[in-house]
Amino acid sequence: MRERLAATAAGLVLIAAALIAFSLSSRPVTAATNTVEPITPSVFLDAGGRECQLIGRIPAGADRVRLLITYVTGGARHLHLEITDRRGLVADGDAKPVGIGETLVTLRPRTRLSRRAQICFSNMGQGRIVLGGGPKRVPTTAPGSAADRHNVASVIFVFPGSASWVSQTGNIADRYGNAQTGPLGGWTVWAAGLLAICAAGLAILAVVILPGRPS
Repeated sequence: MRERLAATAAGLVLIAAALIAFSLSSRPVTAATNTVEPITPSVFLDAGGRECQLIGRIPAGADRVRLLITYVTGGARHLHLEITDRRGLVADGDAKPVGIGETLVTLRPRTRLSRRAQICFSNMGQGRIVLGGGPKRVPTTAPGSAADRHNVASVIFVFPGSASWVSQTGNIADRYGNAQTGPLGGWTVWAAGLLAICAAGLAILAVVILPGRPS
């Protein structure tokens, strides 16, 4: 019994240390997304090709865009990105050389707040560049029509600098609360976390104590 308790305590310490280290580590701060996960190759850019898609909201102050490049072939080396709205150019940027994986494209200048904008991707060289994304409803088509969804690139806007999960807990709760309705709000994310901790504690007790009880 004592050995099981000691092993459990050591495991809990290691898990807690890993969680603390992860929570305190710095990473780029997400400003906004187009709510599309990069789950499949979605935008195919051949040599000289250009593909545009609508963005419902551009946040103010973002200085980078994170994309997922799933495939590069034929010596493709240069991806150009341009964001425009009714007032003209919002920002643009370049990724070169182009490589497979997550790619941060620096924007010039930093973005201004804009709604109903357009983002265009261009393959400025040879070969083919493929961007990861997924299906999204096209705002200009009628709901329920056969063509109301098609694959678009996943786009994530990033603020300057970096921050830890701990320093962003207030923003996380606010964003979570904005997605809830009725009496649900930001407090429910803390309630869910507390319930998860209680469930983990009960599971550990069940594993450690119950096997040692006489039948």
